[in-house]
Amino acid sequence: MEVRLRQPINCRTRARLMLCTLALLGMPANLLAAAATSSSPAAASSTRADLAVWRLPPPPVAAHPASKQEVKLGMQLFFDPRLTGADAMSCAQCHLPGLEWSDGRPRPMPQQLTLGRNTIALVNVVYRKTFFWDGRASSLEAAIAGHLTESEETGGQSDKVGISNLSALGGYRRAFAAVFHSPAITVQEISQALAAYLRTLVATNTPFDRWIGGDSKALSTEAKAGFKLFTGKAGCVRCHTPPYFSDFKFHNTGMNSIDPGHYEVTGKAKDRSAFRTPDLRQVGRTAPYMHNGSLPTLESVIDFYNRGGDSLDPDNELKPLGLSASEQHELVMFLYSLTDPNPPPAEFPVLPAMGEMPPTGQQAARQPDAQALISAQIR
Repeated sequence: MEVRLRQPINCRTRARLMLCTLALLGMPANLLAAAATSSSPAAASSTRADLAVWRLPPPPVAAHPASKQEVKLGMQLFFDPRLTGADAMSCAQCHLPGLEWSDGRPRPMPQQLTLGRNTIALVNVVYRKTFFWDGRASSLEAAIAGHLTESEETGGQSDKVGISNLSALGGYRRAFAAVFHSPAITVQEISQALAAYLRTLVATNTPFDRWIGGDSKALSTEAKAGFKLFTGKAGCVRCHTPPYFSDFKFHNTGMNSIDPGHYEVTGKAKDRSAFRTPDLRQVGRTAPYMHNGSLPTLESVIDFYNRGGDSLDPDNELKPLGLSASEQHELVMFLYSLTDPNPPPAEFPVLPAMGEMPPTGQQAARQPDAQALISAQIR
């Protein structure tokens, strides 16, 4: 006998009928509960909830919240070559504002010396939890202090000669006294001021961020397919976790290199050739890639991961992905969607000059200009 219903069955009624049928068939209670969840209205919005985990939280507040004066001082220090021992280079020589505060080279070349690791971009550094490719610093201030006192780039003498240079300038003495209420200039204070400035370099208005915020047209169809691959078949999400696109841990990703990586910090065999997972916002503007800058494009990065890396090291965590050419292209399109087209603008500060008098009139015109000093370094 045929039974005709007077009204169409809506989704909720159909779900209830399905559950009654399953119960009559003797489905276990735990599976019934799972079926009920998947049939509920909440499940229809699960995709929206899944996307929400990728939303960046507000930038974390530093242990010592910075004043505007401290940020300004940090900006001056960042662009001033006198901070380093030999008056030869500023932070901005390797962290150029026009290149996401990186340098666009496989490896930096301070004072014509080619160093071993790619320059890490500083945009969104406020969100990071480990620093340097090998993770030898656990805070931004510690990373800066270590860079000034130990690194090859600065000759490991900025804590002495650099402080002497700054202390000879009345403008810096007054600025440090106003911010830190102390007449002495120390590595700790320099690091704190630089960190305060770097934490202002934030770029979060990416097409991806607009999409997860509700703008359905912000991502192309290819980029959306790439995101599905990123979180699914390609497995990128295992290390590039939400919301920062990094777990800030250390992994061996099959790169042929003699660099010991995180092993230099821990001394543990499992950390040999393991490097920090880079966060990916602005990745479309920070080529070349990997710790040694050996991969020039995002296409070459995806190809590298697709073949499971190049190293025969048994600790290599990569496996071939089996992505087709079109899938690799979709993944690249997604990665480009992580780039804010309007990154934080650079403001080149006027730097303190020799002499005790504050700049007025014609004296102000003679103050060193940071942009001119950087141009001279690059030439």
